[in-house]
Amino acid sequence: GGGGFDGLAAAATTLDEARVPMDRALRLLAAMRSEGSSVRPNVVTYNAAIRACAEGLNPGGAFDLLGRLRDDGLRPTIVTYGSLMTACERVGDIEGASRVFRAIRAEDGMDANEIVYGAAISCCRKAGEAERALLLLRKMIGEGLSPNTATFNTVVAALAEACGTEGGGGAGAADSGGSAPYWEKALAVYRVMTSKHAPADVSPNRQTYNILVRCLSSNLQPSLAESMLAAMRQSGLVPDVDLYTLTVRSYERCGSPIKALSLMDSMREDGYDFYGNRLFDEAFKSGVRVLSRVGKSLHVAGDDDCEEEEDEPGFLDGGEEIWTG
Repeated sequence: GGGGFDGLAAAATTLDEARVPMDRALRLLAAMRSEGSSVRPNVVTYNAAIRACAEGLNPGGAFDLLGRLRDDGLRPTIVTYGSLMTACERVGDIEGASRVFRAIRAEDGMDANEIVYGAAISCCRKAGEAERALLLLRKMIGEGLSPNTATFNTVVAALAEACGTEGGGGAGAADSGGSAPYWEKALAVYRVMTSKHAPADVSPNRQTYNILVRCLSSNLQPSLAESMLAAMRQSGLVPDVDLYTLTVRSYERCGSPIKALSLMDSMREDGYDFYGNRLFDEAFKSGVRVLSRVGKSLHVAGDDDCEEEEDEPGFLDGGEEIWTG
């Protein structure tokens, strides 16, 4: 329809605008390299031009500039490779990212730093390659580097998205190798963030908890989602009402109305008024549906129809077998 055409036109306009600075940078670089120029480009000039290609969504142009840099007798720096990896990240170019890693080590004998790894992990997320994102995080830590909270969150998000949570599908699928479900791997990354192995300045933040609660609720793991809500509160963060809503609905879908009602009591403790807060309307409607089922469920032992084990004490502390396995 017209809306789709308008969206495409707007995207094309945005891309054209992003390429204006790139085109200017490339023209300036060409003038500096031309015969008779009194000013020759140095590695800083090339780094800026490569970054302009990254923002112009032109990884091919960025790699071409790496070749010209070498032709001019210059040696790339780790900043050069960080900008080159950013060019790959912007468009989710996995093959380009692998090419950057090979060039860093084989051609220049350098080690990738946190910026290069962070951009590569984001590239994997954009390409839907959650396993590669997790592998890179493992390698990063194994090489003695210190990923920051944003890098950890990118891996958690990649794994959550691999479960289909972005569309609310809640597939909870394992990877193609038949190993642990992606939501378990996302939890394992969280456990590393809260363990003694995490860098000193790394800790879960609101984004971490938002991703995990949404992922676990969608994948019918309400007890674990509730554990994340509790951990969030213990860290001094007040969960948004929609996180409670999703967890209540997950309990409802699992046939666990009593647990859902208990969670709704916790919501009151966080100041969410069932009757007075319009933001809570949807959660309240879910609660009404749950209440209507309580009478039918009281005689049923267990009150838990999901394929979910009750989380044991200390489940979120240590126990990194998924991480290290």
